[in-house]
Amino acid sequence: MLHGVSKRQILHDKNNLSTRFRDLEREEVFREYLRKIVEKIPLHYQNRRKYALMPSLSDEDARGRYKEALEAAIPGVTVVPEPEMVGEYFRLLKQNLELEAGKNNVILVVDVGASTANMTIILSRRDRTIVDLDATGAQRDLRLRALRGDSAGHAGRWVDLRLAEILGLGGSDAALRAIETAKVKASLGEDAVYVETSSTATVTSLSIDRATLASVSKELWGELRPLFAKLCERLYENQRSSKDARQKSNERLSELGVSSVSDAHRLIDTILLAGGTSLLPGFEEAMLASLFPSGHRPAVLRVGSAFAIAAAAGGLAHILHNYVPPRLRKPNGSGQEVFTTPLDGTLPYSLLLGVKQPPGREYHVTLLDPNDPFVDDGGKRQIEGIPLLAKGMAPKMRVVPGLEAGVLARQGRTFLNMRVKQSPVKMELDWDPGRQRATIHSDQLEATGHLWIDVNSLRKRQEAALDPFDEDIPADGLAVDAAEDIVLDLGMSKIVVVTADRGWISADELERVVREGCPVGSLSDEVEIEQHLEPEGTEGRDVRSAGRGGDGDIVVISDGEVVEAMPIDEIGARETEPAGPSGPEVLVSSLVQRPASTTLPRAQAISQVDWGARVADAEFSHALVSLRDDVAAKEPKLQFNDIVVALLALAVRPVVLLAGPPGCGKSTLVRLIARILGKERGKSFHEVAVQAHWGDDEALFGKSGLLDVLFREGESAHLVMFDEFNLTRPEYYLSRLFHALESGSGAISHDRRIAPCRVFGTLNIDDSSRPPSPKVIDRCFLMELSQVSHTSDDPPELSTFESMPILPGLPAVTLNAASADKTIDSVLDALHMAVHTHELRHDLLPSRRVLSDIKASLSLHSSLDLQGKNLLDRNDLIDRLIASRILVKLAGAFDQVGPALDALEKVVEGVEELPRTRRRLKLARHQARLGFVSPWQ
Repeated sequence: MLHGVSKRQILHDKNNLSTRFRDLEREEVFREYLRKIVEKIPLHYQNRRKYALMPSLSDEDARGRYKEALEAAIPGVTVVPEPEMVGEYFRLLKQNLELEAGKNNVILVVDVGASTANMTIILSRRDRTIVDLDATGAQRDLRLRALRGDSAGHAGRWVDLRLAEILGLGGSDAALRAIETAKVKASLGEDAVYVETSSTATVTSLSIDRATLASVSKELWGELRPLFAKLCERLYENQRSSKDARQKSNERLSELGVSSVSDAHRLIDTILLAGGTSLLPGFEEAMLASLFPSGHRPAVLRVGSAFAIAAAAGGLAHILHNYVPPRLRKPNGSGQEVFTTPLDGTLPYSLLLGVKQPPGREYHVTLLDPNDPFVDDGGKRQIEGIPLLAKGMAPKMRVVPGLEAGVLARQGRTFLNMRVKQSPVKMELDWDPGRQRATIHSDQLEATGHLWIDVNSLRKRQEAALDPFDEDIPADGLAVDAAEDIVLDLGMSKIVVVTADRGWISADELERVVREGCPVGSLSDEVEIEQHLEPEGTEGRDVRSAGRGGDGDIVVISDGEVVEAMPIDEIGARETEPAGPSGPEVLVSSLVQRPASTTLPRAQAISQVDWGARVADAEFSHALVSLRDDVAAKEPKLQFNDIVVALLALAVRPVVLLAGPPGCGKSTLVRLIARILGKERGKSFHEVAVQAHWGDDEALFGKSGLLDVLFREGESAHLVMFDEFNLTRPEYYLSRLFHALESGSGAISHDRRIAPCRVFGTLNIDDSSRPPSPKVIDRCFLMELSQVSHTSDDPPELSTFESMPILPGLPAVTLNAASADKTIDSVLDALHMAVHTHELRHDLLPSRRVLSDIKASLSLHSSLDLQGKNLLDRNDLIDRLIASRILVKLAGAFDQVGPALDALEKVVEGVEELPRTRRRLKLARHQARLGFVSPWQ
């Protein structure tokens, strides 16, 4: 993913030479891989906020690809820099990272793992923005900030290949596995370890000892030296980048004899060694001898036996510490003392300038990207990409964090009214890295002085713990309050997932557990866990909790097996054997609350009537991409996202309603989808014009009924469209069809069953039609279409799509890790709170059927990789689900709806990514003047 080619081929079908090879896109495979990892997290923890560690990457393209893949595969994930989290492990958990008062402390993080070597510089800045008093009363700066790091492929894998070369062995998987095993054993002992590898003809025995490892370690550092040199250049430039920086650094530079880039390494006070490869014999000495042949050497802190999980544990500690009040605390008798040293790492999210010109949507201009060196240096520069604004225009603008920050992070950041004094408009960004503040200036706009954002506000979470841990803990322990956060560390040889429940942790205990493990047989207090990981046969396995230092325990799951249980005062996982052909071992560390017994249900497919072929996710999404490209070539103005949402709805629920004003294209969309699914009019696709006088379903299922074809035997699955669905009450003519589809039996009566089918209904929103009842809406998947613009062309002719690709079927629906969303959860929480607090009607809340549809839709969006393939933006789907599946129930007398409307408006205030939701709430607010709210008027 980071260093390989973008496309590879895989043997697809040995029996069909015409499709023998299939092209695999690097990013697509990686996204699917990530989704499979998340699915292995127990369901009880899958709704927690997710963070993924980002290795230092000097290649901005690789960094961008990696980050985009993470965000597409794990909706709502926050990406945090891995080297900085290693620093947090030493600072917050081991508590042995000390700062010297009054100086710009320079810390080098060296993280050499299995696949990559990362180096990052962390500085303590004397900018006087955050100060504290030491024991002598002198002020010292306590703000830490990391410069951009760099990464290289010279790591554990490189060492294995070099050892194979020295031993005269090839680079086969079997040989490298044998070498890796011998390398680990030799690094821990004094004796030589034999490498045994066999072939069909010979058996060769060669040995590796510490001297050999020391020699290779010296070569490894030689390969990493250029990476370090680049980092020193960045460090020196940072110390001399401005007049203020030079004034603060001159004394220190003079004291250490630093006069040029070649001397910059002398500024380093402390080296943090992390990653298993950095612990090889000879590596530390080779590094120090190369950089500091004589004179003062910096202090070296080693991660020790916890190297496998140090970054993930440090990341979790960092997140817990950034709650307000902190959920990670030192003991001082009351257990409430907090750490005072903040780590302000690289910019957590990109910063955007939002520009809105009525009646259009918000246009985003990137102000600052986390990969940009300007983040470290600061200063002023012109903003590129501003849309054309004519003199006299009155656009609205705001500064917001990037889309990856999530909807809630941008909530409440309102637009400011501007007026253009001169065109074209030039604007300037003023970025202060010390204060972490971005401000916009322009002489050609009025009122830009209020366009600014404080990035520090994005780093803290104002959320008090519901159940703080205040019990006695050891002197070296740290109190932990439960938090809804999960950190993922995606390595080549292991994957670690950590989360925290109420209790305490200790760095010493963490290292002991990682080193020695915790035998399951020695534990007590049974906790029942049902596994939902492959292989089968692990259900119902008992895990016993230790109860030491807290209320729960960590369960370590490896390849579907519970391998050990750990007390709550230990966060971590055991380092695994090197990856084999099947890929890295997945270690999931999750805290389980006691004393209640918890059973985690296995994810199951949603119960539904089958409809034709259910195809694999990859097959369906690839066909959808081909279809999109074909449609774009023939009708570039066609809204393909409406097609995608309709197909998702059809996969989730047997009856889909298309609502909208007359002439918006509802019937045309259904006919187009029928063609996409290969349905033929009169044979497998049937249009039914609903009649106002229908009082039962005789016209449909009676003798010579309009849908008599559904009772004929055949293999075809049918698609039915009821045009003007609500011209009469649907309950009159569709009750038996609803039951047949939802029950899964297909039974219209005791002796008659229909063929597999799906139903579309077109629903006009005007005064000539009666609104469907809430019961009907609840049973259908409602999809709303917007009125076409006055500038739109004529509707597309279906003949244009005669030769379009046919989809192979609909995808299967299951609930997996991506079936939750923070924005939807916040809306549901606000609605539930309003209903229960103000004793409103409970039918304002979504039913289980609706909640299941929402989860299924989000799950399909993830499993089909619709975001990664640019087929459907997740925010668009979320907006539609909230507006059409949740808020559509917002109806009735205003005294029963008003409190809910108030709560919902507060949740979505300033959230521009929810235009349909905001429009529906605005409609309800206008209707409030009449005393009655309806979704249809």
